[in-house]
Amino acid sequence: MEAQAKRRYKALPLIASPWHQETDDGANGESCSEQYSAEKSRPRVSIQDQDGGTPAFREREEASSIELFFDLFFVANLTSFTNVHPIDDRETISSYIGFFAILWFTWLQVVMFDVRFGVDSLFERLAKLIHFAVMVTFAIIGTKFDPTSPHETYPTMCQLSICLFVSRLVLICQYGSVMIWVKEHKKIITPLSIHITAFAIGAVLCLSEFFMFNSQSSGQFYIAWYIIIVMEALAVFLSSSQWPSVSFQHTNLSERCGLLTLIILGEGIIVLSKSMNYVVQGQNFSLGIIAQIISAVLIIKWKQYFIYMLYFDSRTKNPPSPTLHHFWALAHFPFHTALVLLMEGTSRFITWRNAMEIVDNIYIRYDTIWDSTNSTSSLASQFQSLSNTILQDAHADPVKYNVTGDLHTLKTSDDASSEVAVDAAFGVLLTLVNATLKFFKIEAAQKTTREPLVGDAKDPYTDLGNALIVYDIVFLYFFLAAGLTLILLAVLNILNHRGKWVRGKRRKRKWRE
Repeated sequence: MEAQAKRRYKALPLIASPWHQETDDGANGESCSEQYSAEKSRPRVSIQDQDGGTPAFREREEASSIELFFDLFFVANLTSFTNVHPIDDRETISSYIGFFAILWFTWLQVVMFDVRFGVDSLFERLAKLIHFAVMVTFAIIGTKFDPTSPHETYPTMCQLSICLFVSRLVLICQYGSVMIWVKEHKKIITPLSIHITAFAIGAVLCLSEFFMFNSQSSGQFYIAWYIIIVMEALAVFLSSSQWPSVSFQHTNLSERCGLLTLIILGEGIIVLSKSMNYVVQGQNFSLGIIAQIISAVLIIKWKQYFIYMLYFDSRTKNPPSPTLHHFWALAHFPFHTALVLLMEGTSRFITWRNAMEIVDNIYIRYDTIWDSTNSTSSLASQFQSLSNTILQDAHADPVKYNVTGDLHTLKTSDDASSEVAVDAAFGVLLTLVNATLKFFKIEAAQKTTREPLVGDAKDPYTDLGNALIVYDIVFLYFFLAAGLTLILLAVLNILNHRGKWVRGKRRKRKWRE
């Protein structure tokens, strides 16, 4: 029994060979991780195989458990960043897309190594551990990420530069470990050398960024990050197109992109579900709320499912052209960006709709009280009762949303129709509306806020105007993201089937001749 167990389980090698190796089931076992890994040990077809000069790398048809775990780190980062950086103005949109770009291309570089050369070993597990640590650090850094204010957040920028530097060093070591096994094959050494050179340049530039960021640095230094990640991606894709032995054909790159799309869709469902919590939190059920719940369920079901069908029904396992395959993979960046903005916009619209229903109810109760009596003391008393109810339901800060001054002004007024009394009563109304919007997290970022109308930073008119600015921004990026999502779905479909269409036209032309 012990001898059979030893044959079945073997120790992990320090550095495993990426070559396809024919194994004898009776002679060789597999590591514990390979028992649940989805790795398929089949040769990857390549030009070198047909020429008889080079053995084939292993073909990966499905992602392993540790690779799926890495994808979850990506989405956890995205969720954490979204929670602390709501999209309220154009600057927060650019900051959101900028952080998403760094996160996505870092994920892509790790995936591009795994789908071609990833083999379970002690070295690879250590490399994955460092990649996990980088992702966790991204989540911590993301809470203070703001490239538009480098003078205030330069420590965060320095930390992010070090993270990118470490990530590139690990990738250099991973590709270097592959070169140990392919050193006798010059046609493979060349593209791998290009990969390593690109990452080495990126690592040096990221380290340089660390020393450049300070309290007096220019705000344009962070642009180098985006130049680095684009340069690295192009270097890997272009060299992989030139040397088919390291191309992405017959790898599971398509599956990894699809899995990330699926996870992002799932995260969108979670975000929408959280928004529904605000619909019923502290509120009584009404026909409007019930209708909104039904509408939200339909949005979650049909919009997500509609995107799911359009994406996965048009996806093929191996795109017909290596070049189109590369463009197809890169097109996932704008597609995923538009997708996360679409999910976030949908969530904000659900929240806004419920907030407006409560605000309408406040206006109705305000008008009822105002029309009920002409006594300023009676008006003040009824508005006091209304304020206590609304502010308590909204869990509002009693200091920030204080109506005592307006109520005192209203009570001491001689005539309810006087300008002083009307302004005081309307000030109470705006305070209650702003407290409700605050409860639903509808407020503008400080950089977008308008100047106070009467010189008071807590002026309710200003707060309401700032909330309306948020709605304008959400309206703009939601419909823009929705349109881009549909366009990019069509682009992905074209890139996936372009080769088939061309071959089909050639066959029809040949048949006619």
